[in-house]
Amino acid sequence: MILLQSSKAQHVFWLGRYLTRIQYLCSQFPFYDNQAALQYAHAFCLPAFDASSLNVLLFDEEQPSSFAQQFQAARHNIQALDEVFSAQTYSELKQLIHTADNNTAYICEVAAECKEVIELESEDIFIFFSLGQNIEQLNRQIRLKQDQTATLIELDKIITLLSKIRGSRIKKVWQQLKSNPDSTHFYHFSDHIENLFELSA
Repeated sequence: MILLQSSKAQHVFWLGRYLTRIQYLCSQFPFYDNQAALQYAHAFCLPAFDASSLNVLLFDEEQPSSFAQQFQAARHNIQALDEVFSAQTYSELKQLIHTADNNTAYICEVAAECKEVIELESEDIFIFFSLGQNIEQLNRQIRLKQDQTATLIELDKIITLLSKIRGSRIKKVWQQLKSNPDSTHFYHFSDHIENLFELSA
């Protein structure tokens, strides 16, 4: 259990974050309501002022927050895990990446399929992938003032399991975030997660 090298675990973690980010954007796109678009843009510091400008930004491949750039980040993490995933999983992911590379219109569908493939992998992989997914969800929920209840419950399970393997300090920092789920405590927890990967490398 939890036999992944820290650098590999970090790639799995960020893959979970990027795929979750893409999937949420896909569920909202295209934005029609100007107020909702402006709230999203402000929450993530994006240079958009209404639904139309945000939609254009998300399709601009030069923009860091675009579908294309987010998928490229996920792609990079998948490629770094060629020796971690099973041969079948990696082959399936490569094919999915190829599909999205050939037509960016398939990114939403491909992101969802990548998630389904990865969730069938070993528990070692799944725990860090789930950690990334839920951390990304919590980040969005804090920024957009969405309900965090289900995410906090799921993260509590993951952190309890992870703390048994990677030390108890992570649980202490998690309890601070759990008790005060705001941006300040979230960033402190995120920094601790990244530092945990580095210290265990």
